[in-house]
Amino acid sequence: MQFCDRSIIQPMTTKPFDQFNKRLFETLLSPFGTVIPNRSVLGEERAIDIYFEPNPDVLLPHDELGYLTFMLDKPALLEPFRSSLSDEDMHNCLLKLFLVYAEYRRQDESIRTENLPRLWMLCASVSNRLIEGFNGQLDETLGEGFYCLAPRLRAAIVVIDELPTIPETLWLRLLGRGRTQEDAIAELLLLPEDDALRMNVLSLLVSWRINMDLLEQANDEERRILMALSQAYLEWEQQTRRQGMEEGLERGRQEGRQEGRQEGRQEERRAMIVSLLESRFGLIEDELQAIIPALMQLSSEEFLPILMQRSRDELLQQFLN
Repeated sequence: MQFCDRSIIQPMTTKPFDQFNKRLFETLLSPFGTVIPNRSVLGEERAIDIYFEPNPDVLLPHDELGYLTFMLDKPALLEPFRSSLSDEDMHNCLLKLFLVYAEYRRQDESIRTENLPRLWMLCASVSNRLIEGFNGQLDETLGEGFYCLAPRLRAAIVVIDELPTIPETLWLRLLGRGRTQEDAIAELLLLPEDDALRMNVLSLLVSWRINMDLLEQANDEERRILMALSQAYLEWEQQTRRQGMEEGLERGRQEGRQEGRQEGRQEERRAMIVSLLESRFGLIEDELQAIIPALMQLSSEEFLPILMQRSRDELLQQFLN
């Protein structure tokens, strides 16, 4: 179903967690449908964090997405929260849901309730008082950590700290806090190196770590997360270095050159730059491709903060002019 305001995108928040969760869902879900971060609600100065509409011709793979396949088989609103849910958070999310329902009914007055989008509020923790106050009930199908509100509301709370520690919940647990998130990062590092999602999500964690460094997050919890993210950063850097070196050595062998090692270093640097550009801007179009050679002339200590701090326009202005 199409809406006239769907292309209106709100400015990206500067909060590192908000950037991370939006990019995570874009990375996981883009092959299987339409992902819209900060989707505007018609006539309102508010936006849905992530709106997802599955492609009806593409099956969501359970082996890749785990529990997300059960959550996102129909259009959905995803509202991740770094902290515990409050009554005000619930009211705001439900208001957005009802406004989206109104949009759907304007397009099709006969649409059945079960075909309307579903709201998923993702939070690290929640009080029993709030769950009881909104008549939340444990979802018997999905199990621990999933609480459904009244069935006709089509809304649910996902309490990430309560999710079972199984592969099917890995992507959700990356949005948790404290030990839950640290364990999820450690599990991500144990995935096979040739797992495409492993590499892509590692690059998102690298971006998050750099953004946290830039904002100088200093409380105890953020310091612990920085340590976990630092391990993810080292793993990502080592893997891109290995991939780049192998590609360069192979090219050197094929061309009968002796400088395969130098080729490897160049490919390593290029792989890091491309990975960071993709994690920030998605598909790298021709203009961004054109600045890669200039960035490759810089050391990693120089290009990492530039790529994380500058907007797309600022990068183009600096390296194309």
